[in-house]
Amino acid sequence: SSPSRPVPWTEHLIFLLLLLPTTLSIVLLLADRLHWTIADGSIYGLINSYRTSVQTGVQALATLLSTVQLLIICRLINQATRIRFAHHHASPTHLTTLSFWASLSTPAANWTLPPLLLCLTFLLANLSAVLSALWTGALTPTTTTTTHRYPLHIPSYHNTSFIIEYPSQIDRTGPTARTPQGYFTYSVGLGQLTALISSASTASPLLAHGSRVHPKLDNTGYSYTGRSYGVGASVGLTDSGLRTTYPHATGYTYVEPGYVAHVECAYNRSSAFRLEDLGEYALYAARGPLPDSVNASRRDGGEYSVYTGYSTRTIVAVGVAAQPVAYTRQRYVAVAAGGYYAGLNASQCVVVFEPAWFGVEVAVAGKVVRVVPGSRGNATATTADIDPTNKTIHVAMRQLELISNDLTSFYRSTLGDAFNTSIADYRTSVTTTTTTTNTTNTTEDAIALAGITNVYVSLIDDILAGYASAQLMVGGFTQQTAATVTVEAFRVGSHPYIVCVFATSLGLLLVVAAEMVRTRLWRGLPRWDYMEMKMVVAAASNGGRGIAQRAAEKGWGADAVGRIPV
Repeated sequence: SSPSRPVPWTEHLIFLLLLLPTTLSIVLLLADRLHWTIADGSIYGLINSYRTSVQTGVQALATLLSTVQLLIICRLINQATRIRFAHHHASPTHLTTLSFWASLSTPAANWTLPPLLLCLTFLLANLSAVLSALWTGALTPTTTTTTHRYPLHIPSYHNTSFIIEYPSQIDRTGPTARTPQGYFTYSVGLGQLTALISSASTASPLLAHGSRVHPKLDNTGYSYTGRSYGVGASVGLTDSGLRTTYPHATGYTYVEPGYVAHVECAYNRSSAFRLEDLGEYALYAARGPLPDSVNASRRDGGEYSVYTGYSTRTIVAVGVAAQPVAYTRQRYVAVAAGGYYAGLNASQCVVVFEPAWFGVEVAVAGKVVRVVPGSRGNATATTADIDPTNKTIHVAMRQLELISNDLTSFYRSTLGDAFNTSIADYRTSVTTTTTTTNTTNTTEDAIALAGITNVYVSLIDDILAGYASAQLMVGGFTQQTAATVTVEAFRVGSHPYIVCVFATSLGLLLVVAAEMVRTRLWRGLPRWDYMEMKMVVAAASNGGRGIAQRAAEKGWGADAVGRIPV
C-alpha cells in the first residue's frame, strides 16, 4: 500500500483514553465543590487502617493517568508532524527536525540535538512526573471533618417531684440508681459527698490564669475544663447512641438551660449566725438568722443545727435558710467556724442564680467538656429558667448545710479543710503571679474570701450537676435537643491540585478538539510513521543513495548530516 494512503479512522480511537482522566477530574471537582466526604463504612476503615497501601495505590493510579495524558500529547505531536511532513513538499524537512519530532513523540531527551531543542525534549520527557505529582495531590485522601445533627437527651425539670430535701439518716435518703456509669442519687449532698469534697479541694487553680480541670461526678471518665455550671450531665450518660451512630466522632456541641451561680462573699463580723455550747459533752449548736430567714429579725431565731466535736475549734458550720422568706433566685450562706478554721468564721456570701443557656462542647477523644454561658442567641432568661418555682435552687443550697454537718468529726472538719486548701492554693497563685497590677487586692482577707468563693462555686455547680444526672438516670426525666456532631472523615484530594488536574484535562481535551477541527479529523494522515523502524528503513532504502552521497560529501558530521533535507 502507498505510504501516503490515509490511516483508517479506528487508529484515532486512542484519543478515547482521554475520557478516563477527564471524567475523573470532573468527578473530583464536583466532590470538592459539593464537599463530598468519606465518613464511615468499609472505605473509611480501609483508608484509615492501610494508609501506606492506599497511598501506594494512589501513586500507581496517578502514574497511569499522567501516562495517558502524556501519551495523548505525544500522539498529537506525532500526527500533526506526519501530516506536515507528507503535505509540505515545498519546504523540505531537515533530519535534525525529524529527529526532534521523534524525540517529542517518544518522549525522550535527545542529547544530539541543539541546546534549545534538547531542552524542549527534556521538559516533555519529564512532564509525566509533573502530571503524576498533580494527580497524586488530587487523589490522596486528606483528613477533614463533617458535621451532623443528632437528637440528644438532656435533663428535663418539668417534673421535680424527686428534688426535695431528704433527711440525713442512712435509711431515708432519696431515690438512687447504681449503674456501670456511676452512682446517681437525689440525696446529692450526702450520696456524692466524697466526689463533691474532692472537687472542692481543687477549686482554686495554682496558676492565676489557669483553667481548672475537674472530673464529672460519675464513672464516664469525662472532665470539665473550667466551670460546669451544673450542665453537661448528659455527656457519657445518654450519648451512647450518638457514639454508636458516629464511631469516628471527634466531638459534639449542644445547648442546655441552667443557672449561672454568681457568688459574692464578705466578712460580716456582726453576723448573728454563731456557735454555742449546749452544755452537753461534745455537742454544739450552730444557730442564728440569715438575711433571708423567715425570722431574721429575731437574734434567737433563724437556723439551728447540732454539731459534734471535742471543742468548737474543730467545727465549721454552714448556714442556709431552711425556711426562707421566699423561694427566690437570690440566697444567702454563712459560716460559723472555730479557731482551727478562723479564716472561715463570719464569712457570708450571697448567691444569685441567673437562668441562662449554655453551649456544651465535648471532645470525645480527650474526654473533655467545656461549658460556655450565653450560647442561645436572643433567647430570654425566662425560657432558660429550668425551675421557675426556685425549689431546685433551694434544695441545692440546703445541701451545703448537710455537707458541713456530715463532714464535721470529733477532731476536724473535712469541709473546713477543703476551704483552707482552696485559700492556700489561691494564696500560692497570687504570690507566684509576676504580672500583678497595683489594683490587685492581695490582703489576707481578700485571699481568704476568694478561696471561699471558689469552693462555693465548685460545690454549687457540682450539686446542680448531681441533680441533673439524677433526673436523667434515676427519674428518667429527659427532653431532646439537637447536638451538632463533628465526625472525622476523609476527602479525596486537595483543592489546588484538583483545580490543576481539571484545568490540565480540560485544556488537553480542548487541544484535541481543536486539532480534530483543524485537520478535519486528521484527514490525509499518511500511513508512513517516522517512529516505525520498518517504515524508516524502507523509506531510507528508497532514497538512500542520494542521502548517503550528501552525507559523504559533508563528511558524516552530525550537525551537517542533520541539515540534509528529506
